[in-house]
Amino acid sequence: MIARDALRRWSIVALVVGAVVCARVLSDARSELAAGRAALAAGDDDGGVRKLRRAAHLYLPLSPYTRDAYDALEAYARGAELRGQNDRALAAWRAIRSSALATRWLVVPYSDRLARANLRIARLMAMLPPPPVDREATQAQREERHLALLQEDRAPDPAWVVLMGVGFAMWMGAVAWAARRGWDDDDRPQWPALRIAGALVAAGMLLFFVALARA
Repeated sequence: MIARDALRRWSIVALVVGAVVCARVLSDARSELAAGRAALAAGDDDGGVRKLRRAAHLYLPLSPYTRDAYDALEAYARGAELRGQNDRALAAWRAIRSSALATRWLVVPYSDRLARANLRIARLMAMLPPPPVDREATQAQREERHLALLQEDRAPDPAWVVLMGVGFAMWMGAVAWAARRGWDDDDRPQWPALRIAGALVAAGMLLFFVALARA
């Protein structure tokens, strides 16, 4: 009963802390979004893009502020391209790309935005004066090369990262369980419990290191 009451109390604490953190993230995202829009309206392009990028980084599932920040960045980027301000457009598309990559976990929440940003960045980069190694390449070839580099994904595979966490939790949980159940009140080893704990530790370590190698 005591353990159950303690678990209930800690669950309530965790929920309250989670709610506070989520509320703070939403509040900060809304503030950064408003500040970014105001900066763009006042002609501070660099400051506006920077604040909109921060708003996009403050991601929570179903948050309207993250979506609106991406919308504002895309609108600014497209407008800058139409005005011939390719350097400013490039900065905005890069802000979209960095935000999409920074907020990925098991999935990329804004994969469509990332794909569009990669395409536009590649096209704008291909329009810049080429380095000596690319002088013989056409603009289309340079664009293709830039896009291939942008689409490279060197981040760890999320599934293996999850398995690493599962293996580590199994490993540590088995150690904690052995510490509680592996010896009686007279410090005599309880071999059945210790064997089970040992098997779980071995399985958790194996899973952890295999996932670490594959991630």
